[in-house]
Amino acid sequence: MLAERALATADTMAIQAEAHFQVARSLHASKKFDQAFDAYTKCLSLNDKHTLGMYGLGQMQLQRTDMSSAEATFQRVLERNPKCVEVLRALGYLHARLPNTKAKALEYYEREMHVLADEAAEHARQTGKSGDHAMAWMDDANLFLEAGLLYEATNARKARKAYLAASIILQRQPGNGDHIPELWNNLGALSQLTGESTESVFSELNAAAEKCARVLGARPKQRTNEVRRLENTQRTIRYNVARFYETCGLWQKAENLYQTIVAEIPAYTDARLRLAHIAYFYRANSREALAQISQAIDVDAKRPAPWLMRGNIELQRKNVQEARRAFEHVLKDIAKHDVYALCSLGNFYLAAGKSESVRASSEANASSPVAKKSRDLAQQNYKRALEFFGKCLQLDARCVAAAHGVAIAMGERGFANDARRLFQEVRDAATSGLGPLTLCTQSSDFVFKVPQPPIASVQHSVDDMRVSSDVILWAGVNTAHACVEIGNYRQAILVYESCIKRLRETTLALESQTGHFVVQAFDAHGEGAGVSEAEQAERSKVARDLQLYLARALYVQAKSSKDVKVMRMALKEMRELCEAANVKLPSD
Repeated sequence: MLAERALATADTMAIQAEAHFQVARSLHASKKFDQAFDAYTKCLSLNDKHTLGMYGLGQMQLQRTDMSSAEATFQRVLERNPKCVEVLRALGYLHARLPNTKAKALEYYEREMHVLADEAAEHARQTGKSGDHAMAWMDDANLFLEAGLLYEATNARKARKAYLAASIILQRQPGNGDHIPELWNNLGALSQLTGESTESVFSELNAAAEKCARVLGARPKQRTNEVRRLENTQRTIRYNVARFYETCGLWQKAENLYQTIVAEIPAYTDARLRLAHIAYFYRANSREALAQISQAIDVDAKRPAPWLMRGNIELQRKNVQEARRAFEHVLKDIAKHDVYALCSLGNFYLAAGKSESVRASSEANASSPVAKKSRDLAQQNYKRALEFFGKCLQLDARCVAAAHGVAIAMGERGFANDARRLFQEVRDAATSGLGPLTLCTQSSDFVFKVPQPPIASVQHSVDDMRVSSDVILWAGVNTAHACVEIGNYRQAILVYESCIKRLRETTLALESQTGHFVVQAFDAHGEGAGVSEAEQAERSKVARDLQLYLARALYVQAKSSKDVKVMRMALKEMRELCEAANVKLPSD
């Protein structure tokens, strides 16, 4: 071997170091990693500035999972070569596999992307080409696959962009990326999350299914690990297609796919929970929903999601004690820091407090022992609610549903101004995605009466588009309620009007998602698609309530300011409500 001969005859340390490096490279290529490690070490002992030797040693340290040493070695190389894409990739890879350093990994991957983009721009300048040649210049899909995987946890749009770049590179290569159908599945799922067009979502999921089927068809029929991986991917794709059908309002198609999945894999809990969701919210079949949830619990009793869904459904069925037991079971026996369970128990005590407040106010004698007891119980329940919401916000300072619950409890306890401010903060945070929120939790001796305060629900494993889950809407409604309580009717009118506008816009958006394209493209057999009857009825009720709140605020404002124009606006709103209810009124 030439390197060994050079090592034997070398008369300078530099030549000896280079010879050791060449020996190390050969051993490295032969996968004799321990011997390669020794050779790289000898190289650097003779020449500690040998950059390629340092890089090779870092690779061997990675092979030995000595992450701290590998990082230190790669950092030394990076100091000398700040634009070395191989070192940036190695550092990104390393930090992606260390706990709590995912952001650092993304930083290195992004630096590598910038270096490659600069190289592409320089190449375009030298060759006289115009336009953006960055993607054409890049040929390593793994960079974008790794980055996309990390982005999934923090930024769905960036994750989709990274995966899209990977797909473009793979489609230029032999096989068109057929060997990783998971990529197109992830693209389809992320397109749903980021609100891409239904055509894009279906195209990407369909591409994933086709690639998976094509690769499975070309594989031998033996049950190899590769075949099992592809079969699992195929089921995941089927699940995501079913979720897509749900988004489009094609409940029967979604239900059929979920049933196929659980028939093949009875332990596929997510599919069972979606069946429960469809059964309850779109079929109004609570018996079937609870049966599916029970089967999911039988499969894995330590998973929080089935218990949380059971609690949510029982709460909506007014079985409040059953709901409380389900949420408490999660906190006591499964996950004591589960934000959804904590927030749900906060909502439970909030509702209990409101019930006692109503009972106290219905007493003819406000100073009677019964009324006093109800008021005391209400205050105790509100304090308990604040404890649970407070724990939520300690765990997740951006949990707008918990902050919304705090605001309701504050309002009920008498702090209308603080409640109004916090409702507005919640609304702003939910709209912009900003946080955390600043809370004020003082106490008071009088009761703040919010007209029919809605209790916003938190989204856990069951995401949907129900009006009851619209935290932005309900934070706005309660902001207006708080303005009414402090006598600021002018501001209340403006906020009620913005809530009515939001309800109309979200309803139109929901209808457009389940509209003409979906029926044309996916419903050739005439299945009914669209918003469920229960959701339509709920949205109609909320619209009437908002119009009534607005009419009342307009009336009080007109009466106090003696403004004829505002009074006419109030009467107009009331007339529309009466006409909708088929109540005849005398003409002006």
